[in-house]
Amino acid sequence: MKQKPLASGLLLCEQAVIEERTRNVTLVNCFSRRAVERFPSEMFPFVVFALLTNGLGEVSLELVIQRLDTFDEVYQRTISFRLANPLQEAKLLLRVRDCSFPVAGVYQVALLVENEPLAQRRVRIAQ
Repeated sequence: MKQKPLASGLLLCEQAVIEERTRNVTLVNCFSRRAVERFPSEMFPFVVFALLTNGLGEVSLELVIQRLDTFDEVYQRTISFRLANPLQEAKLLLRVRDCSFPVAGVYQVALLVENEPLAQRRVRIAQ
């Protein structure tokens, strides 16, 4: 049986540190605004973090980043994610290394489950 999860938030961070023994996550330099030197921007690595709960089984998760002025997609990635128990929180860490922003402006970072919105966050990219 498969059950779609719920997300409790979505954060963008420069880095995530996972403590080996406890598996606790420390998020470093979470942001909603980034400055770049030029456009299109160079690819800068960042982490997308979400806590998922109430899900069961294997689901397809999609991370989509799009411009909010034109709704053009600038990044897309799909992964398969397994949730073992709907009563537990699952930590989702997606490392984005190959995203370039074409112009200054506001972008939406969205997490979809089986093509339905799960969580989203806006980020402003400036020069």
